[in-house]
Amino acid sequence: MELLRQTYLLARNDLRQELRNFEMVVSAVFFTFTVLLMFLLAFSTLKAEAHRQAVPAFLWVALAMAGTLTLSRVFEREREADTLTAMLAGPVDGMAVYAAKVTATLVVLLLCAAVLVPGLAVAFAGARPLLEHGLESIALVTLGCLGYASVGTLFAGGLAMGRGKNVLLSLILYPLAMPVLLYALVATQRLIDDHPDFGQTLLQMLALDFVFLVVASLLFESVLVGVRPRNNRPAKDPP
Repeated sequence: MELLRQTYLLARNDLRQELRNFEMVVSAVFFTFTVLLMFLLAFSTLKAEAHRQAVPAFLWVALAMAGTLTLSRVFEREREADTLTAMLAGPVDGMAVYAAKVTATLVVLLLCAAVLVPGLAVAFAGARPLLEHGLESIALVTLGCLGYASVGTLFAGGLAMGRGKNVLLSLILYPLAMPVLLYALVATQRLIDDHPDFGQTLLQMLALDFVFLVVASLLFESVLVGVRPRNNRPAKDPP
């Protein structure tokens, strides 16, 4: 219960600060809208069947890129105030910090999906089954974004104090998040095609998310401890 309380308080604080300036939300949603517009201009001449095959890639490429943009800023306030390691020095569970950051990232990604999915359905006829199967689409997008956020938050914390963190985050995150993205692509295609194995794929995504969440939450505190800046190390005693 204490872990849940700390997670709630930290996530509420992050989301409240985000509501004051909309740094992550505005940049991520605007980026998503721009990518959607580029897809529309580039692929509007394709046939309907080609749209059905391409929509899963459109959806998850856009969400993955928006997710990387969000993750590059999810620890920005703590980095600027140099409070990453200070959080762990206080009476706060490292898992609560991790869960709060995952929650904040997930909320931003779901807002991006709320723009992207209807936009794809309007632009491409092949994406309309995503709106027709609303509950299934919500479950699919939530599980896919949760898995991506669970992996990304771990490495965003580890790279928060490093130089070139945006480039390194992309290089590390995309290969490790590939299982989540592949399952999300398959599940999206099966939902569009009304495939009978869609439910089974969704359960596999749920199991994969659970594994990523457990492993990342256990490693998170160790990763965060390693981001302490060098100039904060205690000076050696003179000989």
